[in-house]
Amino acid sequence: MKMLLCTISSERRERTLGFGIEVAKALAAETTILGVADREANIPDLERSLNQAAALLRDAGLPVQVHLTTGPAESIVMAELDEWSYDLVAIGALGGKRSRRAILDSVGMRLVERAQNSVLLIKGDRPPALSRVLIAISGTEHGHLPVWAGASLACGANAEATVLHVLSNMPAMYTGLEKMEETLDELLQADTELAREMRWAAQVVKAECRISEVKLRRGVAADEILKEGQEGDYDVIVLGSSRYAGGLVRALLGDLTRTVAQRADRPVLVVRPMD
Repeated sequence: MKMLLCTISSERRERTLGFGIEVAKALAAETTILGVADREANIPDLERSLNQAAALLRDAGLPVQVHLTTGPAESIVMAELDEWSYDLVAIGALGGKRSRRAILDSVGMRLVERAQNSVLLIKGDRPPALSRVLIAISGTEHGHLPVWAGASLACGANAEATVLHVLSNMPAMYTGLEKMEETLDELLQADTELAREMRWAAQVVKAECRISEVKLRRGVAADEILKEGQEGDYDVIVLGSSRYAGGLVRALLGDLTRTVAQRADRPVLVVRPMD
């Protein structure tokens, strides 16, 4: 596992590095820490933070190297990804009202939307801990990938893991039909593709994780994933990429991955298949 951990000379870099370190240790990743300073004056403080983070990974017995540069964050990160092969890229996102215009948040969302790598978007004001992992298997392609990735992450961190599926509300045009009121037990016992997928996910997570559970919610997938993330006090949300969804599917359902990544108040791991 090769991981690129990116940060800039912002006040949030310590949180970005802290959570990135927890993930790197959980995955036993060979890590490159990339620091991008917007001006020369910020280099000493940023360098100090990068070296401290690298020391923590070395103390954990993990290989790590540090790269420090100045310039436009977006082009530097993209160039690094073009030049070297990484399984996972982790990057921070600035919070508050200015986040939509902030260059780092722009880079983070561009990665979520376009990168071939799996992307960890580190956001929110939570302490850099990894004790509860939410694995969402609703509405994305390659649904097995977030299960494997989430289970590996939770197992490596000795964390609790929850598998979540969201059943869509029945469209208004079908309100005359008999309503479906499946409970989780009923759904898991059914002989359907969804039931088989959830049973498989539950078995994988249970085999890997110290504590695991399966949950079912009903509603708009992105809304329910975000609600569960908050109500369950999870440290990270893991989901697959829906960026290949197009045409009518995308128009009706929207982009689940983008919506969760943009609106979440905690880290989001978007898992993609490797070519």
